[in-house]
Amino acid sequence: MSLLKKAYQNKRFKAIALNLLFCGISWAGIAQESDKSIFEATIQKKYNSEQGQRVIEIAQSFLGKPYVANTLESKKENLVVNLREFDCSTLVESVLAISLCKNNSFEEFKHNLETLRYRFGHVNGYGSRLHYFTDWLKENERKGLIKDQTQTCAGKPYKKSVSFMTSHLPLYPQLEDYRALEAVKMAEIELIRKSFFYIPKAEVAKRESCIQNGDIIAITTSKSGLDISHQGFAIVVNGRVHLLHASQDLKEVIISPEPLAEYLAKHASQTGIMISRLVKK
Repeated sequence: MSLLKKAYQNKRFKAIALNLLFCGISWAGIAQESDKSIFEATIQKKYNSEQGQRVIEIAQSFLGKPYVANTLESKKENLVVNLREFDCSTLVESVLAISLCKNNSFEEFKHNLETLRYRFGHVNGYGSRLHYFTDWLKENERKGLIKDQTQTCAGKPYKKSVSFMTSHLPLYPQLEDYRALEAVKMAEIELIRKSFFYIPKAEVAKRESCIQNGDIIAITTSKSGLDISHQGFAIVVNGRVHLLHASQDLKEVIISPEPLAEYLAKHASQTGIMISRLVKK
């Protein structure tokens, strides 16, 4: 047996690899009643009418919630609603879905979540989920929900071949379904053709004036085949931009104690950031 095959079969390797792609993306299928209660308690609070401030205030309501990996994974692809625990991507999606609510109903929230998470806004198997952040970004720009701000903040071209999922097939049993595999392959090919920008981590401190409360911060990575390795929200604390995120290290939703630029400097594989923003509706 080759060393590579042994590594694939190693449970610890699998957990690390999944965390890299999904930011650690409990088995679940549908929302629990407690999720509806959490939503109702959250949506009833009074938030700032300014879009970015509303986003960050909603995000702050989840501080202290536990970090739990693999909350989206199940044998059959379903819309998973989980406001009890988060990984980095489900925190971002859940907060944005709440922020987009107009009539403040749980059904509207679930609709918003499905719209953000899936290609064309509908669950249609594992391959319809937007697994890569850059795919998520472009698709939600097309829907008119998100706007990439990176280039306007003096971002530099970000060229990365995205292929992690199809390069590590043993990690993704769902890709044994040829329809899911072809959908993911097509997404990877399309991403190679698209243009992206990033702000190198050495320049992040200088670009803080471009970043607003509630902006989505995606952290780019040197890891082969991956576009980003982590995401969260920008929050300004004492004049500096920090990161509000579901921390895999500390196992809960936190605000980084150090500014974002210093947070990035602590992680060798993190190369910079992409900045995007919820479009005002």
